[in-house]
Amino acid sequence: RSMINCFFGLPVPRTDKQFYITFPAIHSLKKILIKEKIDIVHTILPTPATVIVIRAAKALKIKVVAHSHSQPENLFMHMPKLFAGQTFNKLFYRYLNWIYKQADVVIYPTEFAKHLFADVNANVRTAVISNGVDIQHFQAVDPKPFLTKYDISDDVRRVLFVGRLSPEKCVDTIIRAIPTLQKLYPKTRIIIVGFGPMDGELKKLATELQVTDMITFTGKIANDDLVQAYSACDIFVLPSLAELEGMVVLEAIACGKPIAIANAKDSAATYFVKGNGVLFAPEDPEDLANKVAPVLKDDALRKHMGEVSTSMREQIDINNSVKQLEALYYSVLDMHD
Repeated sequence: RSMINCFFGLPVPRTDKQFYITFPAIHSLKKILIKEKIDIVHTILPTPATVIVIRAAKALKIKVVAHSHSQPENLFMHMPKLFAGQTFNKLFYRYLNWIYKQADVVIYPTEFAKHLFADVNANVRTAVISNGVDIQHFQAVDPKPFLTKYDISDDVRRVLFVGRLSPEKCVDTIIRAIPTLQKLYPKTRIIIVGFGPMDGELKKLATELQVTDMITFTGKIANDDLVQAYSACDIFVLPSLAELEGMVVLEAIACGKPIAIANAKDSAATYFVKGNGVLFAPEDPEDLANKVAPVLKDDALRKHMGEVSTSMREQIDINNSVKQLEALYYSVLDMHD
């Protein structure tokens, strides 16, 4: 049984209206919690609504589970690093610490994410539970419909990116790598799946570098097309500088694909490279090309990396995450104040 309650919200800047901020009244949330006989409040994003619902839950002696899904580096990457960026990062970490300390349990998607909040971990019960992916959905399928739809030749090696087209994803690194890739392996096609505030800027960059004939920008695509996109690629590339886990990496692994990940200090995605892919220097187009090209050239290597990814499918199954989360809920209800 579920009840949907809508509150007035304002769109978060630079998110293409994917995220909204709401300011519900605490008495409204209390009414909902009482009426629905809520036992546990599980918060996801650290919005003002989260702060208010935690206050409501605490007043009603309802258990609170906080989920770590936010990383300051993701939010403030576009700001000048030496000034505003660092200041906002520090302030936002303080804000997250304050929220998480009010919870009965804090869930992190990775050990990497947990290590970012040592102060919280010393005072609050914690758990590491992967977000997981539906491996029944994300698995190898026939890519031909996708290739036909986007007019992509079956006679080229295909490099795929999936994600938001925003600063911290560093998609420009892939585009800047194309001239070198062109020399190392001419029959290469780059597929950029996603949308965001940098869409126009990235297309302009491709035009300036005269590599538009090697790139396909799909924009936002349907879920079934997304599985076909993963299946169509020869290697998945994530040049992102900040990830608490990296759902697109899990999806690529579930589809049995080699992966190439930027070896960034603020990215948990690097920990998924275990014989199934390569790491490259962050924001370094030359290194990206030099690391990816050998995988594109070597059929045996590419096949081996794909098989390693396939062997990791069970580890990232969302059903395992659901079981862990359910067990955690029951244990939280048994906790004494």
